[in-house]
Amino acid sequence: MATKTTPAPAPDGLGRGLFASTDIATGENVLHIPTPFVAVLDKPRLEDTCSGCFGKRHLGNDENTLKGCRGCHVVKYCDKICQAKDWKFAHSLECGIYQQLKPRILPINARAVLRMILRSGRRKYAAEDLEMFLDLETHIKEIREESETQWQRISLCAKAVKTYSGTEMQEEFISAFGAKLDLNSFNLTNAVYDRIGVYLHPHAAFINHSCAYNAVVGFDGDELYIKALRPIPKGDQIFISYIDATNPYPVRQTELRERYYFTCKCTKCEIEASAASAAAPATKGELNLDPTIHKACTLLASASSPATSAQQALSILSSATTLLHTNSIPITTQPFPSLRDELIVSSLSLGKFQNAFAHAALRYTRTDPLVYPETGHPIRQLHAWTLAKLAIHLSQGVAVSTSTSGGSSEGAGEEIALERFEVNFSLIIWSVLGALVGGENAACTVPGFQAMVKAAFADVHREFLAGGLDPRGMGEGIKVEWGKSLGAYMF
Repeated sequence: MATKTTPAPAPDGLGRGLFASTDIATGENVLHIPTPFVAVLDKPRLEDTCSGCFGKRHLGNDENTLKGCRGCHVVKYCDKICQAKDWKFAHSLECGIYQQLKPRILPINARAVLRMILRSGRRKYAAEDLEMFLDLETHIKEIREESETQWQRISLCAKAVKTYSGTEMQEEFISAFGAKLDLNSFNLTNAVYDRIGVYLHPHAAFINHSCAYNAVVGFDGDELYIKALRPIPKGDQIFISYIDATNPYPVRQTELRERYYFTCKCTKCEIEASAASAAAPATKGELNLDPTIHKACTLLASASSPATSAQQALSILSSATTLLHTNSIPITTQPFPSLRDELIVSSLSLGKFQNAFAHAALRYTRTDPLVYPETGHPIRQLHAWTLAKLAIHLSQGVAVSTSTSGGSSEGAGEEIALERFEVNFSLIIWSVLGALVGGENAACTVPGFQAMVKAAFADVHREFLAGGLDPRGMGEGIKVEWGKSLGAYMF
């Protein structure tokens, strides 16, 4: 583990926290943990993601063929190297249990708790790491009093783990493991920030929350990176955001209270709490939101439901977008940014690549600079990469849907005819990827993401040079192409 932090008591009743042990520049690693305390894949990702490298070795390779464990047939691997790694780490302890349960596969939390119980029972954890884990908060009292469903899940998980593992640990102790996992785990993501599972390491769990966070989390396989979003002076506390901090104050407070059992009193929350639009903290069932925003949030939730088809989602999102425009809600105010994200996803699902590109271009130029003011923010970097990939597809003549679904220009129902504007996608691609590569020293993305971007940029730049062109001297031309892209779809 490499760290530029020191654990210490945190002020304002925040328990313990991590504090910068030296000045940390933007984009630098605050904390790098190469090996997790526990990390397991979501059940659907067991089929398409290696349980040894967690996708690191096949990043960007859609044709990678995984091989299942011959014993349990639950986990899959790139090859014998990944299999041997996971076998040594924990799978040798659980494989026999998985075999006995076939064809049933345990839920993700049960698999994670089982791994921790088995590894701790075999003394596979470093004493310091295990001690730190045991010191983590459980909030079992609050869980039992306020969330019967969560407590039942934790209790059932403890019963199952005790039965399957054969451990002599009491169920109460195993339940504490489950509660610690619920409260202190991270969403395990791949290098392009798609969730693939759950991750926990006690050292990282000491990092406290703030909606005005100064650091961000990323994963490269099973390696955890905490990076500085802006300069952090020596002695300052490290903060990450446990939730989507772009959401309105009442929504954030509700999420934090229901999931983590605390009320945030960071500077951002204090400022917003004093504003007339958020005069009182949110309570369950009463978000104190502007009625228009509340209705749009409801529509967004409906569109994001797994039961909603892409075509239905597009129609719902179009209605929500029109609602926000009609009521003069800025495109940088939630749920507008989230609506645009979903519009891009739904457009891609329906083959409306031109729509998706137009929304992605608007997000890149008009929304993200205000929603994520730090250029190195990983979400902003990811959105740039998405735009570049869309432009690459369109430049290669990917077939696009020409059907309409009765939407308006303010939604996304009608296919946008970008060909009318004769956009030179190559210059757009070069400018987006070039900006990513040029700013990578201050970027908060993980090494795997940066390597993928650099490789793509090198290919694009090489094609320009092969054609006798150097885009580094084509600044005015790039501006013209951006004007065409945005002119095709403007709010």
